[in-house]
Amino acid sequence: MFFNILSKVTEGAERTNYFNANIYSEYSRSFADAHHLKGMVGFQAEVNKWRQLQASKLDLISESVPNINAATGESTIDKSKLTHWATAGFFGRLNYDYKERYLLEVNLRYDGTSRFAKDKRWNLFPSFSAGWNVAREAFMESTGNIINTLKIRGSWGELGNQNTENLYPYIQLMKFVAQDPNSHWLISNSRPNTANAPDLISALLGWETMRSWNIGFDLGMLNNRLTVSFDWFNRKTINMVGPAPELPVTLGANVPKMNNADMQSTGFELDLGWRDRIKDFDYGVHLLLSDDRQKILKYPNTTGKIATWYVSKYNGDIWGFETIGITKSQEEMDAHLASLPKGGQDALGTNWGAGDIMYRDLNGDGKISDGATLNDPGDKKVIGNTSPRFRFGLDLNASWKGFDVRLFFQGVAKRDAWLNDNMFWGATGGIWQSACFTSHLDFFREEGDDFWSANKNAYFPRILVDNFAKNQKTQTRYLQNAAYIRLKNLQIGYTIPAQITRKIGISNLRVFFSGENLFTLTGLPEGFDPETINTGYGAKDGSNSSGKTYPLSHTFSTGFSVNF
Repeated sequence: MFFNILSKVTEGAERTNYFNANIYSEYSRSFADAHHLKGMVGFQAEVNKWRQLQASKLDLISESVPNINAATGESTIDKSKLTHWATAGFFGRLNYDYKERYLLEVNLRYDGTSRFAKDKRWNLFPSFSAGWNVAREAFMESTGNIINTLKIRGSWGELGNQNTENLYPYIQLMKFVAQDPNSHWLISNSRPNTANAPDLISALLGWETMRSWNIGFDLGMLNNRLTVSFDWFNRKTINMVGPAPELPVTLGANVPKMNNADMQSTGFELDLGWRDRIKDFDYGVHLLLSDDRQKILKYPNTTGKIATWYVSKYNGDIWGFETIGITKSQEEMDAHLASLPKGGQDALGTNWGAGDIMYRDLNGDGKISDGATLNDPGDKKVIGNTSPRFRFGLDLNASWKGFDVRLFFQGVAKRDAWLNDNMFWGATGGIWQSACFTSHLDFFREEGDDFWSANKNAYFPRILVDNFAKNQKTQTRYLQNAAYIRLKNLQIGYTIPAQITRKIGISNLRVFFSGENLFTLTGLPEGFDPETINTGYGAKDGSNSSGKTYPLSHTFSTGFSVNF
């Protein structure tokens, strides 16, 4: 018996041609040593062309020569792709200041892109900013030994965003496949060519406009030992490309995305520092604190669905039920269900008993229900938000007679998280997908269990192989606090005195020890890292509430640095 084993060789090539041109001219002039004027005009353009080609051939003569020319069988072109995009822009800037006290800047951009239809390609984006250097005013001279820097500033401007998922979203493309390998038909002993109806497009798709304004100040005091910088901003994204609107299924095609939303982002940034020296002891403290929230101002959610965008929705909102608690007996559950005469909790599951969750009837209709719209949310409400709030970084450093130490902390002061897989629940997904860690052993158990002791004040509900989802609905009891503070870096060093190192031709020699991710304070369960939740296995765009990701490691290192 002979076997004919076909071998195959595949070769591919990619080529990218990128061209970028920037042309600009500047002009500056001063008048009477008090007025300073500076202007700039320019042009910028870029073109990107990418091509991919991949071919295969059967019956390779020798596996030691993996080349298409060394094969004798049928050849095919597996891939042939070509993309192209281009941008262009004209820009200008004008700066003016008077005695470095009053500052003004005006910018103007006129940008175009190949990603939109011809009548949507170009847009104008203006911006301006102004500043007042208060510390240079005559009335501030008496405070010069206290206030060294004081500048008040503000700005308003627009910028455009032309990035799209598809390079040609305004062109209707027909899906054509030559000799479709997924076809189940043979015509004349070969697979047929196939073509599908093209997807719908939005001919009105165009630029997103980010319109923002901010006010802030810079302050330096006590010989600039104390420095403060603060900014408050308000940014609106106008004509944002939001989720495709919902249309009747009788349309028979996917609804295209379009400029159908406005979003507002507000927040602040604070930079606070202190630096001082006491004899041979130098020390410093540097704090960074920021916060922002995103809110939908406009979106065509005509049905009021809570599962998509809607007006007044904050990015990261979590909808869920309010938990009363875990029933400790069948009698307690029966009493709870009796208080819900119009359906109990049957919409969420069946066979309710001891160790199951009691949900609160928020709308007072005598039953527990999911709901789906803003007008009828059932017994759900916004119970939390996944957006990190009040992000901070704290840098502490000190040095004394060659010794130095530095600690960097980072964290988030406010954040909620909903964890929803077997890494959190343990018993979920049936016997094949369940997990069991030490924390999962705190589950409800009644008296008289043949193996486990009773545990009526458990954290988790009773274990169910089937029908487990009824107790694992998004709810207040298991909403997690994802705020944290972490010692991100610790470094200790010693610089050997110069009078010693110079004898061997070294100007500076420092030895050090460094540690990364040394400890973390967080309210998350063991096994979940506040920096990596919503990432890892199964995650998509940060939407997965899983703990299946490799944890951040503690890292220790030591070494030395030498300057000759």
